[in-house]
Formats: sequence, C-alpha cells, structure tokens
Amino acid sequence: MTNKDNMKQPVGILTLRAYDARGVELWRAAACNRIVATGYAAAAEALAGVAGARIAQVGAGTSGNEPTDNDTQIADAVRVDVQSIEYPTPSTVRFNFTFGYDDAVGMTIREFGLYTADGRLFSRKVREPIEKTQYMSLVGAWDIHF
Repeated sequence: MTNKDNMKQPVGILTLRAYDARGVELWRAAACNRIVATGYAAAAEALAGVAGARIAQVGAGTSGNEPTDNDTQIADAVRVDVQSIEYPTPSTVRFNFTFGYDDAVGMTIREFGLYTADGRLFSRKVREPIEKTQYMSLVGAWDIHF
C-alpha cells in the first residue's frame, strides 16, 4: 500500500487460531486490518520515546461496523495484555496475545483492536462473528509491517 507521495504505508495483519478445551486447533484465519489515525499518531510518538505510545493490549469487541480512520475504540471491549513481542523481519513487529478459556466468555466477537499503553486504538479489524465459549481459546499474532 502506498500513500499519495508513493511512500509505503504500514500494513497490519491479524492472525488468529482457535483451540478447543483439549488444545486441538479448530481453525486458523489471517487478514489485513486498518491502522487508524490515532495509530499513526502513536507510532510517531513511539519513535520519539513516548512510553504511553507503545503497543500493550489487544481488545475483542462486538461491533461489526467497517473500520474507519476516525475509529478510537471498539465496542464492549474485553482486553488482554500483549504476552510477547517479536521481530520476524527487520521491518515487522509482531504482538502475540491470547484470549484464554476464561476471557470474553459468552461474547459474540466481531472485531479486534490493538491498543497502546495509554489506551489509544492503534488498529482495528472486523471479521465474521466468533461465538466465544469457555471451551475455546484464541491465540493471536498481530503483525505490523513498515
């Protein structure tokens, strides 16, 4: 993706894997997300060393509305902390997370959001609904490619 000046734009890819209570993989999906305006501002601040601008959490929410640049939150968010960070290529950062068996139980998850430490939405992904039960965990990796 490029901007009006033919410069490469950052791209996010959310990969999810669902597991049943025995740890057997039920399904796997990956798709691009939208980096929102507050995400670009946070990225600039992170480069300047602003501590609150670092990515710290992932949220699961209930809205199926398509993402826009002006999104600042996801609906009815249940958030989990980023568990680890990797750098699979020199231009990629990966945020690993898990919605465990006890997280977001009973929620119909239609969206995911990547959040900064100070609570700003960085990026958002809407997808087909997931009926989250206590018998399912969701393991995710959210890549941002620069």
